[in-house]
Amino acid sequence: MKHLSSLSIELSNPRKSVEQKLKMVRSAVKTFIPNCNRVGTWLFSQDYQEMVQLQGVDALNDSSHGLSLLADDHKQYFEHALSNRFLLASSARTCDVASCFNEGYFDVFDVHSLLDFTFYHDFDPLGVICCERTGGETIWTEEDKANLKRIAGMTSIFLAENVSNTYSRQCKKTLLDNLSQAS
Repeated sequence: MKHLSSLSIELSNPRKSVEQKLKMVRSAVKTFIPNCNRVGTWLFSQDYQEMVQLQGVDALNDSSHGLSLLADDHKQYFEHALSNRFLLASSARTCDVASCFNEGYFDVFDVHSLLDFTFYHDFDPLGVICCERTGGETIWTEEDKANLKRIAGMTSIFLAENVSNTYSRQCKKTLLDNLSQAS
């Protein structure tokens, strides 16, 4: 993918599965935000009390899905994500909003920096694209932020049309089962 505009074209291709499109999103993030070596696409539940990872990939290109975050366990993060577009934390472990992940997430996955963008549909938060840097901290650039914002804009359109209206009203198990069958 040489240009971000090609992502928009690919996401509108009806012959591509939801899983293929999510892989394109994470590939675009890793390509256009070079210091991101771990990326995840998350969807809020309808009541905003949970986020489910639709798809993620780490620095070794191992993929994952189905992780969940509960608002009760990550109160400051959820409040921030629901009222702000960006979370920019070059030093994530000392960031007030992100420090709730220090035990059980940052330590497990060796995460040191976060660049998250909350994307919307019809003025409501739909989900988060989470860019992470493992192995050490990084300084996110204005270009990183601009690229993530563009990717998230395309992602929100695709997810709103293909995932959110159907899946955000379903339980987590049904969501993951449906995504597995779509691949």
